[in-house]
Formats: sequence, C-alpha cells, structure tokens
Amino acid sequence: MTRERLGGLAGVLVILAVWWLASILLFRGSGSIPTPPSVFAEFADPQRWSSTAANATSTVSSAAQGYLWGNLAAIALAVLVLLVPRLEALANQVAIVSYCIPLVAIGPVIVIVAGRDAPNGASIVLAAMSVFFTTVVGCLVGLRAAPRASVDLVRAYGGSAWTTLRKVRVISALPSLFAALRIAAPAAFLGAILAEYLGSGGDSTLGRALIAAQTQSDAPLLWYLALVSGLISGIGYLLVGIVARLVTPWTST
Repeated sequence: MTRERLGGLAGVLVILAVWWLASILLFRGSGSIPTPPSVFAEFADPQRWSSTAANATSTVSSAAQGYLWGNLAAIALAVLVLLVPRLEALANQVAIVSYCIPLVAIGPVIVIVAGRDAPNGASIVLAAMSVFFTTVVGCLVGLRAAPRASVDLVRAYGGSAWTTLRKVRVISALPSLFAALRIAAPAAFLGAILAEYLGSGGDSTLGRALIAAQTQSDAPLLWYLALVSGLISGIGYLLVGIVARLVTPWTST
C-alpha cells in the first residue's frame, strides 16, 4: 500500500474517531449527532437503498443537465471573448453577476417561473448557475495560456483567429478547463439539491428526502443522506478526473 493511501486511510480513521467521540460527548440530549454504527445501519437497509436510489436518480439527472448546459454556455462565452475582445467587459460582468447572485434568493423565483410544466427546471437552472463562473474563468485562463511562439507561428502562415483557436489555444486550454470542470461537478449537484430544498423537482428527490428527515428529527437518516450526497459529489469529481487523464495524458491532473 502506497504512502498516499495509508495517509488517506489514517485520515478516514481519525474522522470516524472524532465523529464517534462527538456523538458521545456532544448534544447527548437531542441526539443530533448519531453514532457511526447507527448511520451505517441505514446503508445496510435494502428498502432505504431503493428509495435513496430513486431520489438520487432525479437529483443527479437535474444536476447533469445543469452541468452540461452551464458548462457549454461558459465555454461558448470564453471562446466569444477570445474571438471578439471588445466583448470582454460585458462577458466579465455577466460572469460576475451569475456568481454574485445568491442562489437562495433567486431560487424561489425560478421555481415559480418554471411552474408545474417544468418541475425540474429550477434544479437545472441553479445547477447551471453554480458551474458557470468557475468554467468561464478556467476556460479563459487556459485559452490565454497558449504558447506565444505557437500562436505567432500560426499567424505567420496566414492563420486566422479561429485557426489559432483550433490549432493551438484549445489544446493549451484543456488542462485548465478540466480543472474547472472537476470543481464544477460537485457544485452542480449542490445547486440541484438547493433548488429541491426550495420546491423544485417534485417529491422523489434527495432534497425532499433531506427535508423529510429534518422535519422528523431523524438524525441517523439525515446524516446518511448527507453522506450519500457527499459520495455522489465525490464520484462526479472523480469521473471528470478520469476523463481528464484520458484526454490530457500529458498533464498530471
């Protein structure tokens, strides 16, 4: 076993030990911090797994759609700024506004606008908004990191800005872009769950399941759902990382 894996295992054991001690010493009256065995017992319940899988499917679907559309919009904006530099100020304002608007404030408005015709609409929109700024910044940084000598060479042979983009800048941008996409994966999932807290997605979602567990003061179930949500976010992060290694093998990301 490598040193990195040993360090990771040691970290997990420390977290479990601290968690167990906290469940014994803190908030004993309310039981708001359940013991690890009581939470892990939820994982062993087949019925619980079945309902969680149904809820997670809806949430992951909304997050994936928001992830796709948000990142496509961000990449398109970054490319547009590179091809038409005069639009940079406007593009920066759009990106910053999307980042600064509190999702908790805009979420209920989007839920009402989406209505019953698009029950998952708000989840998709908030997921897209959660990834937009990060991907815009990552893509722009990557596109502008292209070697100057390579750019000048393409231009010397009569290449246009579009040719330079395709031949040089896109390749240079991939590591930075994938770094942003990895961060965006958990962010999209968080945005989708937040929208479900605000009324989006119907009854079969992780957000609604979290609300139900909180209303019932079921601490083990609440912690179980939190762990499941964290695992799903981590899987999304790892999957994008695997794609990044396949697409950009010359980097360490």
